[in-house]
Amino acid sequence: MKKIICMFILLLTLGLFSACSKISDEELAEARDAVRDGAIIVDVRTPKEFREKHIDGAINLPIEAIMKGNIQLPKGKEIVVYCRTGSRSRVSAKVLREKGWNVYDVATQGEWEREIELK
Repeated sequence: MKKIICMFILLLTLGLFSACSKISDEELAEARDAVRDGAIIVDVRTPKEFREKHIDGAINLPIEAIMKGNIQLPKGKEIVVYCRTGSRSRVSAKVLREKGWNVYDVATQGEWEREIELK
């Protein structure tokens, strides 16, 4: 229980300071290329949020499951994570990287869907 409370405090803090996360066009292009090459898109929001709207082809693995170590993702696959504001995806990406995955954090569905201009 104490771990869960600490996790939510961390998420709240991250949300207050970085809710408007934005990734560069280059980072977004790299993540899109990774998906074209077989990376898995992971929505780290709640199942309810996932049912309401998600990126086509994404799977739902809530941050709570990631924090508990209940990660059913193939090792060796690249992962692209996102959430609603970028806070949960940032924490999830950090945990997944620490556990050995190569992770792209695209922050939000809006970021994933936005137009980019590469030079």
